This record gives sequence, structure tokens and C-alpha cells, in this order.
Amino acid sequence: MKIICVVPIKKNSKRVKGKNFRLINKKPLFTYLLDKLKYCNFDEIYLDSDSQVIKQYAIKNNYKFINRKTSLAKDKANGNDLLNHHSNLIESDLYFQLFVTAPLLKVKSINDCVKILKNTKKYDSIFTYTEEKSFYWFKNKPLNYKPVILPRSQDLVPIIRETTGLYGIKREALKRRKCRIGFKPFKYLVDKKESIDLDNHIDFLLLEKHLKQKGR
Repeated sequence: MKIICVVPIKKNSKRVKGKNFRLINKKPLFTYLLDKLKYCNFDEIYLDSDSQVIKQYAIKNNYKFINRKTSLAKDKANGNDLLNHHSNLIESDLYFQLFVTAPLLKVKSINDCVKILKNTKKYDSIFTYTEEKSFYWFKNKPLNYKPVILPRSQDLVPIIRETTGLYGIKREALKRRKCRIGFKPFKYLVDKKESIDLDNHIDFLLLEKHLKQKGR
């Protein structure tokens, strides 16, 4: 069984300029995840980018490099578009898509996800998630509680949130659904630190604070 990992890394980002390359404690953001991948159970690791910096990193670390397709470098392109493109380029049994904006994702969590998807017949895909307990509304309606029957906060049904750090899917499911989440996904719970997804300046401040506390 062939298992590959593809990490998309754009040179430019809209909300936080150059966020994938931003220095965090004197290290570029992208290195926090990429340096871990050599300890993960993938047969091949691909970096998809329009950056020469990433290309040189790939060469130095024996990762394979994919030149970002021009149409997929646009803001409208999404993770599904990328993974479908990669599945046409690379033949594999399992496809994993990871993101450098999830720098605290652990090697153990990555390898657990690989092992689960590799050995399961019940599930066709996997993604990381975290649970959040609060009083949520959606489209002007309460989502996980009834205001007239006010529950204790500890009794609320938790909302599941994708961390957008890791996705894995079997070849046939990807081929049929054209989506990085299949028909029967396994949800892998990660802790709050691992679930950090860098999307704005506040997220970066929180990450820097955490790493300084850890002395990294």
C-alpha cells in the first residue's frame, strides 16, 4: 500500500502577508511542520508551491517538489481542487494533505491517522478535529441547545470543528467524491494546542506566546 503526503505552500497569502514564511522564534513558519514529516510514516512527501524557497527546502530534505499550477495559486482555489489535481499527478492508495498553518500537530497524531486509515475497512477518509462547548447559533437559530430549556454549559452537546491541519482519504473515495473528506470519515480528536490554525495576526501572537513558554 502506497501512502503519500502533499503539503501545499503558497508564496503569497491574502489575510496575513507572507504568513507561511513568517519568522516565529527565528524560524520560518513552514519549517515547524515540514521538519516533522521525516519522522512520519509516508512513502513519499510532496511540497506543492510557487516559491523557490520551498523548492530549495524540498531538495535539501529529499522531499519531492510540485510546481504550483497557476490556476491553483489563485484565491478561489481550495483544498479539494489541489488534492484532485495531485491525485491525477501521483498514483497512490492513500492521499494525505497537511498544512504548515498547523505547526503544533504532533508526529504521533499524524502517524496515528496514517495507521487508522491504512488498517480500516469501515472508514474511507480521516481528518483532525477539536470539540468546542458553548452556546452556538447559526443563521439566527440556536445550533446545539434550546433557549427555553437552558442546559448547564458542561452538559452542552459539543460542536465539532475541523482543525484544517490534516486530511487523509483512500484513492477510490477521492476518485468518486472529488473531495478530501469521503463518504465515511473517521474523526481524529486533537487537543487545543494541536488544533491551532494560523489565519490572522492574533493566531500568530498566540503561537509565539505558546512557543516561548515551551522554550522553543
